[in-house]
Formats: sequence, C-alpha cells, structure tokens
Amino acid sequence: MTATEPLRIHTARRVISEAHTVPQILPNSMLARRGEPVLATAMLIAMMEDATWEAIAPEVPFERAMLGCGGTYHHTAPTLPGQQVRIEVTSRHLPDGGGRQRWTARAINIDTGQPAGVLHHELATPSRSRFYRRLHT
Repeated sequence: MTATEPLRIHTARRVISEAHTVPQILPNSMLARRGEPVLATAMLIAMMEDATWEAIAPEVPFERAMLGCGGTYHHTAPTLPGQQVRIEVTSRHLPDGGGRQRWTARAINIDTGQPAGVLHHELATPSRSRFYRRLHT
C-alpha cells in the first residue's frame, strides 16, 4: 500500500440515550453525582471506535485480533439525549502481516450541526492465537 491510495469512508449514525450520559456510565461514582446529563466522552469514544471497526472488520480475517493501541481524542461539543451523531470514518486498507493502521473518526451532532468529537486512533491486527498465548504467559 502506498500513501497515495484513496481513503475509504464509512458513515454510521447513533442516537444518544440517557444510558450514554455522564451520570449513567459509572453508578455510585462522583461522575454519577456531579456529571451533567450529556453524552459521556467514554461513550462517544466507544461509538467512534465501533464505527471504525464496522469499516475495517470485513477486511480483517477472523484469525487476526483487532486491538486499539494508541491515539488522541478531542471532545468538542456536548450532545443531549435524543440527539443523533453521524460518525464519519476515514481509513486505509490494512497492511498485510498484522501491521498497524491509523484511522480517523469524526462525530457530528446531526441536530445542531456542531462537531462533537474526533478520534485519531492506531489499530493493530496481530495473530489472534499469538495474542492470547502472550496474555497467558
């Protein structure tokens, strides 16, 4: 693969529910007691990672694990329950041999038009059996 190969775009939509808000994600915590009822950063990151996996997984053989291994994130605007986010994923084809890939997911609040967040993430696709052997040694 070369750096000049075209990027692939995948789009996903998620409706934000009360369960995705800051007070709901960690019961009996300071977040639950003091957090505002807006989309939790951790939930938005998970949604963006899930949308990325939707784009990449069809090309990754099952004998390879898909592991997030680094990245940067910016949560740029609040999203309320009942609102929707559109997640646009940009990725390149995975390199052979279990190499790493960088991808970007951008979330836009459909109701307000504001960017909700962006995640630049690195994904590794090592041998699944080797990954589990290393976990148990």
